[in-house]
Amino acid sequence: MCGSNETIVRWETSLSEDSRSHLEEFFRCTNTQYGRFGRIVRCRACGMMYRNPQEANLIDAYAAAVDEDYLKEWPARRETFRRSLRQLHRYAQPPGELLDVGCSTGFFLQVAQEAGWHAVGLEPSHWAVEQARAQGLEVHEGDIEATPPPPASFDVVTLWDVIEHVRDPLQTLRAAYAALRPGGVLALTTMDIGSLAARALGPRWPHLMRMHLWYFQYHHVARLLQEAGFTDLHRHGHVRVLSASYLASRFKFTGGPVSRALGWLIQALGLGKVLVPIFLGDLIAVFARKPLDAAPDGS
Repeated sequence: MCGSNETIVRWETSLSEDSRSHLEEFFRCTNTQYGRFGRIVRCRACGMMYRNPQEANLIDAYAAAVDEDYLKEWPARRETFRRSLRQLHRYAQPPGELLDVGCSTGFFLQVAQEAGWHAVGLEPSHWAVEQARAQGLEVHEGDIEATPPPPASFDVVTLWDVIEHVRDPLQTLRAAYAALRPGGVLALTTMDIGSLAARALGPRWPHLMRMHLWYFQYHHVARLLQEAGFTDLHRHGHVRVLSASYLASRFKFTGGPVSRALGWLIQALGLGKVLVPIFLGDLIAVFARKPLDAAPDGS
């Protein structure tokens, strides 16, 4: 973020030796490895928090990840993405070319296509790419840094829950900038570790997970976007919709009799398919624009 290597340890948890060879279990969207996130440090200069050390073979872990549970949450994820799309439409309207980076099995692509976008996905997980293509979606395997799209070829690039996972967030944002046409819009979501919920829960904050490498506050995200060349930044709260059955399954792993009883009650009452909007103020959506006078070659 700022170039300084001066840090202090904020939190530290143990990770077993055998977990090193099974990274794909930690890097699934629906993994339950809560509380096992390793060491998180805070920069003394800019306050940025991040996991240190980090794995060297991140892309291999994401490429090998298989997440059957993700497919079961289609109705809830569709509603989440519909809400995100409504926010996006304040800044960009279809028709147009849209690239969803880290698209997983293509749920957002389906929602975007229904709204009139020509939507293309980019995803490192081989399993997820196969799932998306089986639905007739155009999804390319890889990541935006190693396999960049043609310059200035998209009107919108979306990074839903992506920048906290990548090795170099600034490089990712610069690659997205290059892929956008002048005047194009970038949309992203991520966690806000400066939120009241994050500060209140401390090391029990559920977004502290091994697959999350970076823990931003909004001003960190804004600084990265501006360094990448973006202007006209807008911040919104991000609502995530979950099924009650998914919530019940998560309660089992949070510990404590109250959590387990609540999970059992949801299942016993047959409320599993009820969709529950979750907003604790610790998730943000940010929209930014590539200047109209930017070079037409994407740079």
